[in-house]
Amino acid sequence: MIHTKADASGRVLTMSYSEHVGAVDMKRCLGTVRDIMPQLKPGFLLLTDLSCLESMAAECAEDVGAIMELCAEGGMKTVVRVIPDPRKDIGFALISRFHHHPSVRTRTYENLAEAVQSFLS
Repeated sequence: MIHTKADASGRVLTMSYSEHVGAVDMKRCLGTVRDIMPQLKPGFLLLTDLSCLESMAAECAEDVGAIMELCAEGGMKTVVRVIPDPRKDIGFALISRFHHHPSVRTRTYENLAEAVQSFLS
């Protein structure tokens, strides 16, 4: 399951992954991101939370790349990832090398509290 939401200001896009994420979930997320993009302001931050993720199907990789490209084209400036267990990175670091503009800053934290604090300060 993936919960995707933009905050009211249009400055933060949040994607929270939980349990098992399959190809259908990722396709739905891609559609949601397409729908949300007009609400986001250039320079927005993407917060990706993998705290509750158990597993992700390999078939999701192509749509993860498409989401990253949409965000990059929409003016994303920063990616903040919450990855409590490095084994659950599921390839985001690798995929982002091919789909993010070099000016996009990426930071990874072990818990959500640290991640939120990083962009509030």
